[in-house]
Amino acid sequence: MDLITHGVVGLALGSLTGAPGIIDNPLAIGSIIGSIIPDGDIIYQLKGDYTYLKHHRGPSHSITVGTIISLIISGVLRVLFHDFSFWSIFIWTFGAYMLHIGLDIFNSYGAKILWPFSRKKIESGLLLIFDPALLISAGVISFSGGANRGRIAASIVFFALYLLFRWVLKRSVYKNLVYYFGREAGQEIAVMPSMLRLFKWDFILYRNEEIITGRVNILRSDIEIRDRLKRSSAGLENLVMDTKIGRFFKEFSPHYHIDWISDGKNHKAIITDLRYYVKGSYLHHATALFNSQLELIYSAFQPYSKQREIKIPV
Repeated sequence: MDLITHGVVGLALGSLTGAPGIIDNPLAIGSIIGSIIPDGDIIYQLKGDYTYLKHHRGPSHSITVGTIISLIISGVLRVLFHDFSFWSIFIWTFGAYMLHIGLDIFNSYGAKILWPFSRKKIESGLLLIFDPALLISAGVISFSGGANRGRIAASIVFFALYLLFRWVLKRSVYKNLVYYFGREAGQEIAVMPSMLRLFKWDFILYRNEEIITGRVNILRSDIEIRDRLKRSSAGLENLVMDTKIGRFFKEFSPHYHIDWISDGKNHKAIITDLRYYVKGSYLHHATALFNSQLELIYSAFQPYSKQREIKIPV
C-alpha cells in the first residue's frame, strides 16, 4: 500500500477511539504513527535503491519489531499524556502497526511478518498497490469522526465484501487459466493483481520446461500471453542463485527467470523479476557475469530499468 492510504487508514482507526480530537488524544496519535511508521524503512533509500529494496518490508514489517516500536511509542505518549493508561495507548498503536502489515500482505509484494524466525515474505495477492476501495472506506470512516456508527459499519462491511469479491475474482482467473492451458504434472500457477488496473490480473505459469507469463482481463475473459521463457537447468540456476546477487534476488522476489547469454568467452546470466510489467518491460533485473570457468567476475542489480546498474561486489 502507498503511504497516503496507510495514513488515511490510521486516521480512520484513530477516529474510532472515542476520545474527542486528535492533538490531545494519544490513542489517535498512536494509531496514526503506528499506521505509517513501518514504512520508515524508506531511510534505507539514502544508501540507494539496492539497499532500500533489500530491506523494504523486512524487519520493520514484522510482529517482533512492531511490538518493540509500539512499546516505545506508547511509553513516550504515556509520559506526555498522564490521563491515559500505557496499555490502552499500546493497544491502539500496536493495532495500527499490525493493520499496516496486514494490508501490505494483501498485495503481491508481501512482508516479512515472521522475521527473524522466517525471512520469507508472506503475501496473498488480492489488492492493488494503490487500491481505491480501501482509500474510500478509510476516508468515509475518518470523516465520520467516530460519530456515525451506521456509516462506519457500512464502510467496514463494504471493504470486507470487496476483499471477498477480489478473492472470488482471483479464483475465477485461476480456473480460467487451468481451463485454457490444461493441467500438467508439476505445473504451478501464480495469480496476482495488476499494479493499477482493477479488473486485470497478471499470471505466471510454471512448467517443467518453460515459464509462461501474461495478463487476464476478467471483464472480457481475455487471456494475453506475454512471454514463453525457457527454464534453465537446475545446475545453472543454482550456480547463479548461490552468488550474492542471486541470494538477494531470490529473497527479493519469489518469481524470477534466468536467461543465459554468451558474451565472448564469458557467460552472462540475466535475472528478471516476473511480478511487475510496466510499459512493455519487466521492472527489476540483475546481471551475473561468469568467465569460461564459470567463476563470477561481475554482478549488478538493475532496479526499475535495465539502463540502471548498481554494481554488487562478487
